[in-house]
Amino acid sequence: MSSVFYTSVSGWAAVILVGVEIVLPYLLRRSWLSLRLGLRMAQDFVAPYFKRMWVHCWLGYLVAGLSFLHAWVPMQAGHLRGVSLAGLWLGTAALFLLALQVAVGLALREPGLPERRQIRRWHYGLMIGVVVMVAGHVWLNK
Repeated sequence: MSSVFYTSVSGWAAVILVGVEIVLPYLLRRSWLSLRLGLRMAQDFVAPYFKRMWVHCWLGYLVAGLSFLHAWVPMQAGHLRGVSLAGLWLGTAALFLLALQVAVGLALREPGLPERRQIRRWHYGLMIGVVVMVAGHVWLNK
């Protein structure tokens, strides 16, 4: 198989997983989305929140790994002609933000942090940044 195939599959898989990653925390706790979908009531969430978030955590690692693979394969193959340089920079910025997102997510795994609310805001802000950068990358390098 060609490097173009691996690049395409890893990129689109990462995009889909980013969407799943964004929705997952809202489904794993009592929120407007989980209530609207009728998934669970508050009393049904018996497992602690940190235990319920393990899927979100591991999918985050998978997204970061797939994104790195998505960047590595075409760079190793040398097939970068005909793509937008601005799009490549946006993809590079998204990869950097994903690395920060993983670091901030690791900090959130520590229960009882006094600055937890501020760290969650950073996690949310980085998510917005990743989405914007990825959208620009896809739009410019379609």
